[in-house]
Amino acid sequence: MSVKELHIKILDPFIYETVTALEKMTGLRARPDEAFVEKLDRFSFKGYAVAAETTGKLEGVVLMHHYVETAVGIGNMVRQKLLGVTGEEDHITDDLEEALSEWCNTSVGLATRALAKSNLGIRFKPPYFIRDTAMMQELLDGVTEIISVPIHIDNFGRFYFNYLIKTSAEQRNNAISQHEKVLIVDDMKMIRASLKRYLKTLGYENVVEASDGEEAIRVYARENPAIVFMDVVMPKMTGNKALEKIRAMGSQTPIVMLSSVADQELIGECERHGISGYIIKPLTLETGPEIMKTYLMGKTDAPEVGRAYTDQHSEMLE
Repeated sequence: MSVKELHIKILDPFIYETVTALEKMTGLRARPDEAFVEKLDRFSFKGYAVAAETTGKLEGVVLMHHYVETAVGIGNMVRQKLLGVTGEEDHITDDLEEALSEWCNTSVGLATRALAKSNLGIRFKPPYFIRDTAMMQELLDGVTEIISVPIHIDNFGRFYFNYLIKTSAEQRNNAISQHEKVLIVDDMKMIRASLKRYLKTLGYENVVEASDGEEAIRVYARENPAIVFMDVVMPKMTGNKALEKIRAMGSQTPIVMLSSVADQELIGECERHGISGYIIKPLTLETGPEIMKTYLMGKTDAPEVGRAYTDQHSEMLE
């Protein structure tokens, strides 16, 4: 399961319950579009939103995010359905806000109960409304990534679900500072160059290299890196053997193994020596930075990494 897939898994109950409640309370039918990672500098407040904050394994905020005109239209229809009122408001009045609250609170309540059964280690705070840019800006503080899912309402309009991902206190404590050294180990010069490029895009330029397991041990002892990304299949000494020897030195440094071979016996051997992850190659310019960022940000509690990663994305919350 990739990071993106995990976040979508969290959004899915919100989307399902919201779309279901929308049809029951207004007769409108809606469908979700493809999820995408939204750039922080392009994210903007649409005018009206419901926020449900998450804590625990994953800190952030789930938003049911509307354009004002869409919120007004839905509010009018909910009010008509509940009260039989025929008149329509052209802005969000107290009555419309109550109607929207009924719809949103119903959806969020059902979704959070469904997620509680998933044992993802995530807790939800009571939902509340975001009515202005200042409130939204406060929520954006500390956000590192935004997953967005457009919801299209047939012949009506659209709204969005956003998951604003923040770095948890646990992750901040484990995160690798951009000033600390990163050791990359691979016998292929091109691979080392690509890994350095991915690290540079993330702000990590204090990078040292090794081209085989024997050199990795020497460089590790000399440079004392904060984290290691190491290939498994290399000449002179394999990565798994170098890992064993580094651990024999008393090292607790996070070490992430990279390999094009998803050999379960080999993965098990590496896990016994203590690794933070096992990434299946190839890494690409599109996926590499995201994968490496997962470990650099301190998410080092994924012993099952590599066993479910056919798409080269990393991190799995238990």
